[in-house]
Amino acid sequence: MKKELINSFDKVYLTIEFDKTNNWIYNNWVGVLPTEKVIQGCQATIDFLKENLCPNMLNDNRQVVGSWSSANDWIAQNWVPQVLALGLKRFAHVVSPGIFGQASAAEMITRVGTQLEMRLFQDIELAKAWLRST
Repeated sequence: MKKELINSFDKVYLTIEFDKTNNWIYNNWVGVLPTEKVIQGCQATIDFLKENLCPNMLNDNRQVVGSWSSANDWIAQNWVPQVLALGLKRFAHVVSPGIFGQASAAEMITRVGTQLEMRLFQDIELAKAWLRST
């Protein structure tokens, strides 16, 4: 199962897929992400998790451009409690190559704290290995 979200330019900015083999949800974010698109995308990951319950999520930001830190309050206060209630345990976040995206991810980790086992990765293969090590 796969879900794609499209921005106002008819470009896919988020693809969500369930990887049955590895038992994780894979989120591939692309481009510039205004706050409302981050929130819509995060809400879509919640809805997807409801339909595909699993303990792991692989969040890929390698193609993200710029900052999305303005959405971090919403992520910490709304997204995290909902995914925890749905049984999410581990969240591997592959950071974007740009400094602003990396700063946004570091801030997200700080806000989420210990509520969810969340780690940042530069390399997607290391993120996958960590999720498989459960």
